[in-house]
Amino acid sequence: DKEEIGSAEVLQASSQLRNAMGQLGVICCSKAPTKSAHLKRNTIYSEHKKILLFLTKNHLKEMLSIRERGEDPSDLILDLIDSFKLEHE
Repeated sequence: DKEEIGSAEVLQASSQLRNAMGQLGVICCSKAPTKSAHLKRNTIYSEHKKILLFLTKNHLKEMLSIRERGEDPSDLILDLIDSFKLEHE
């Protein structure tokens, strides 16, 4: 809760995404990321086709609820990926 997710954190996460590791990264955050984090994430996607998702506490709670219903919580991740791609077409 003390630090915000900014462009530096997005760059650091992006640097870990290599072909051997894949092109999808997830950043869990308790606060909403800054505008600069969103802009940097969008630039990284446009230039390198790397997807970085921001998961909030609410997303994680929703995933737990999905699991309790006996469904697959990864469906939420897939929905977030689809939404992200639609926003950037």
